[in-house]
Amino acid sequence: MDEGLEEFKVYFEYPSGKVLVNLLEVLGALVDEVLFNFSEDGLTIKALDPAQVALIKIQIPASSFLSYDVKSALSVGVNLSDVLKSLPKPKKGDKLTFKADGSFYEFFIESITSKRFKYRSIEVSSAEIPEELNVKFNVRASVVAKAFKDAIEDLKGGGTLVFESLEKQHLIIKATDIKAEAKLSLIGGSLLELEVDEPSKSSYDEEYLAKVIHLADLTDTLKVEFSTDSPLHLVLTMPSGELVEYLQAPKA
Repeated sequence: MDEGLEEFKVYFEYPSGKVLVNLLEVLGALVDEVLFNFSEDGLTIKALDPAQVALIKIQIPASSFLSYDVKSALSVGVNLSDVLKSLPKPKKGDKLTFKADGSFYEFFIESITSKRFKYRSIEVSSAEIPEELNVKFNVRASVVAKAFKDAIEDLKGGGTLVFESLEKQHLIIKATDIKAEAKLSLIGGSLLELEVDEPSKSSYDEEYLAKVIHLADLTDTLKVEFSTDSPLHLVLTMPSGELVEYLQAPKA
């Protein structure tokens, strides 16, 4: 450990600075401030956008870090706007180190030229964020991540995206404003699994999905779940065990 580390309550080394900053960028597209909640089990981040349309939860278990030391549970208030403006985009292979005490936190990017950035922890309210995502979904699909990302990007400008699955072969995403659609199928290979308890159809704001779709770059497959006129649920499990859940309210 670094000299003087004893003054910090939290210390971790994460193998990919690029991945962690990508996660922060997705969070920053939804909210300006978040709490990093540290426990002996790992790091948890939850965020609800101001309009209360999108909820995201990121869990990074202690085992996903190269090194992880938490002397006691700690919540660190992070101003994402400030961090993302000043923190350079790490390159592939750059390691990221984080340290925090009760008042300040630091990011240290180890690259050809290593750089350290120090910020003051801020007060962030989390009272309005639900503890659990308890919703029943009648359509549950395992989707090739790249295929799902391509489908959403191909429908850019669609305004409202209608997710529809009427039988156990296809997941169809329609962009009503531009009269276009993308079809994900078991036969075509873009769907790996599809369970349909009831034929379902629900509409979502494309603008929000566009903000988070780059999460698909972090995994090979993702889960897509929804019911008629119910939230859209995306679940991504990354290779090192990180879990990302995204919940988006249906569009009226």
